[in-house]
Amino acid sequence: MRTSIQVGTIIGIPIRLHFTFLFILFAIILGFANGPTWEYRMPLGLGDIEMDPFLRYSLSSIAAILFFFTLLLHEMSHSYVAMKFGTKIHSITLFFFGGLAMMDDIPRNPEKEWRIAIAGPAMSFALGCVFLLTYFGIKTLNLVIYDPIAILVFILGFFNLVLAFFNLLPAFPMDGGRVLRAFLAKRMPFLKATKRAVLIGKLFAVTMVISGFVADPFWFILTGTWRQNIFLPLLAIFLYIAATEEESATITFTTLDGIKVKNVMRTERTSVLEDMPIEELASKMLAEKTAEYAVVNESGELRGIVTFDEIKNLSAEQRHFLRVSDVISPFDSVSDIILEEEAAATEALKWMIRTKRNVLAVKEAVSENFVGIITKRDLATYIEMLKGSV
Repeated sequence: MRTSIQVGTIIGIPIRLHFTFLFILFAIILGFANGPTWEYRMPLGLGDIEMDPFLRYSLSSIAAILFFFTLLLHEMSHSYVAMKFGTKIHSITLFFFGGLAMMDDIPRNPEKEWRIAIAGPAMSFALGCVFLLTYFGIKTLNLVIYDPIAILVFILGFFNLVLAFFNLLPAFPMDGGRVLRAFLAKRMPFLKATKRAVLIGKLFAVTMVISGFVADPFWFILTGTWRQNIFLPLLAIFLYIAATEEESATITFTTLDGIKVKNVMRTERTSVLEDMPIEELASKMLAEKTAEYAVVNESGELRGIVTFDEIKNLSAEQRHFLRVSDVISPFDSVSDIILEEEAAATEALKWMIRTKRNVLAVKEAVSENFVGIITKRDLATYIEMLKGSV
């Protein structure tokens, strides 16, 4: 994500912070520092305790960072189990609504999916219990100096239990929704199970929007009082969009099942020489109505990819003296932009999504010679044709 920065790596997984993380971090710090201490018979903040402001906000900041560390552990639990099943984890990003583990793919095996899904809530539940037991242990000491720390430990435990139970709601694509899909997938095709889980998730999202504007049921269960909660509609919109996108992605990848790159790739109008002038390339693109080419040297070895995006903003003067080798897209190695023709078309699509590339080169499996290109547009057209033939 361009809107996030990497802050570290754990067990080989890059950890990123989305810019929205800062907003919710400051909001939680303020909530911990100024929340009512004994409202509804439970401590919700340090607001009613007489203490130095610097100490108040320092303790609240530490507690807020610890809370986000528990969110990270929640996502790490998903990732660890997924890695045990052979799924590659590209990154974990913390943002406004919590955390997100970017997995190579969610296993379609129901047994694997429900175990990956349940790992996060299980970790949050375990952390909640540890914090609450620690809180009751501190309280038994009966030392006033420990009261602020005890309150923040209680809040961390309470929030983690809420996080665990909330994530287990069958609102796809939350963890409970994925457990539901795994349950359904044991009894019906994976795509049908996804559509059922998505429908239930959307119904939950609509219910959350109504509840947020009318009366928050979660708050009523916890406190016995009714109140509005604008956070619920925002979360519901996020879940609704995420469920819709995952349903669409599942349909796309299911449609491509059994299709190989060689079935979709283009073998004509595929390459240009690296020393071709940009003016000549622009004319070639217009004449052949093609916006992307693989770039090769005189020996036919792949040098990169060039698309219309690389030349459209060049001035007339630049087009006159620059050559293709001057504008090709950068890449770390040829393996970043090339696939074998026998590879699954789904792998090509995943690679494009992950690397944010719209075109890849294709090589022959045995000789490893360049044989064509495959673009995201080619895949989209092929998918629509497959849908139309069903």
